[in-house]
Amino acid sequence: MVTHLLIMQIFSPFTWGLIVLLLWTIIYVAVRSSQARKKHDAMIQRFLVDEEAANTVKKRPLEDELFFTADLSVLPAVPEGDPHKVLRAASRKMIRFLNPISNVELKNRYGRLQLEYLAHYEENFNEYLRALTKWAESLSARGNEKDALMVLEHTLTLGSEFRGTYKLAADIYAQNKDEQKLDDLLAQAAIHTFRDPATGNHIIEYVREKLNELEN
Repeated sequence: MVTHLLIMQIFSPFTWGLIVLLLWTIIYVAVRSSQARKKHDAMIQRFLVDEEAANTVKKRPLEDELFFTADLSVLPAVPEGDPHKVLRAASRKMIRFLNPISNVELKNRYGRLQLEYLAHYEENFNEYLRALTKWAESLSARGNEKDALMVLEHTLTLGSEFRGTYKLAADIYAQNKDEQKLDDLLAQAAIHTFRDPATGNHIIEYVREKLNELEN
């Protein structure tokens, strides 16, 4: 009883309130952490189940409409000798996925054995976009901004996610003081679902800076 009275004398009602609040905070954090851990574990378990099921899907043929065919008629004439390997890249089998798709989804659609081929064909498409961007950079370096933009804008319509494609286009638009084109480029970058969000954020920030420079 004496001990209890001493404790009551040492701690004021305000201090007791703080202690109770601290205890409730600790309990709340512990419960939330436990819930988050259970949710994470459930997601992992679900992924493993889906992955295992996808691995059992038999190999299915890749439809012709899945493949992308490069249209070089909308581009300037490729330089003699094809220094940027545009023609070489355009001649390869390519697949262009309009939206990001997981490996599990691809396995469910085409079977596990097709995954390696799909990845290879998609990389061929990315190599084509890289070649186009390199070509545009070369055209711009030689002062041919008109053809450079023709190549860049076509590359962007194909869904390029390379920083170089967006940044060079933004540089040329800013140089031409074309605020509308910069606005359009910013909107395009903003609605695009980048596979790497950090790349998307960097591109959006870069284009926005170029736009702000013109407006100021």
